[in-house]
Amino acid sequence: AQAEAMQRKRALKAAADRSEAEEAAARIAGVVVQVTAKASAEGRLFGSVGAVEVADALVDQVGLEVERKQVSGEVVKDVGSHEFTVELHAEVAVPVTVEVRAEA
Repeated sequence: AQAEAMQRKRALKAAADRSEAEEAAARIAGVVVQVTAKASAEGRLFGSVGAVEVADALVDQVGLEVERKQVSGEVVKDVGSHEFTVELHAEVAVPVTVEVRAEA
């Protein structure tokens, strides 16, 4: 009986986590996140923009706290629009567009 109760509790928590992740996904769906970085005149970045910068930008611009390991995508070396995926839950992943601009 105790094992069943623990299993029910875990199932409820998993459902709550998933619905929380879906709410967060709805909040960031279609959002374009802006990231500025130092770049050459040709638009090549001197550094790169990756998961850490995208996670920081989501906190600053959307107010969504995500860990960098939840953000996946190719490391960006050019100015422009790029796609990253944010995995909010094992079953909830959201594509996020990141607009990389050159610092003025």
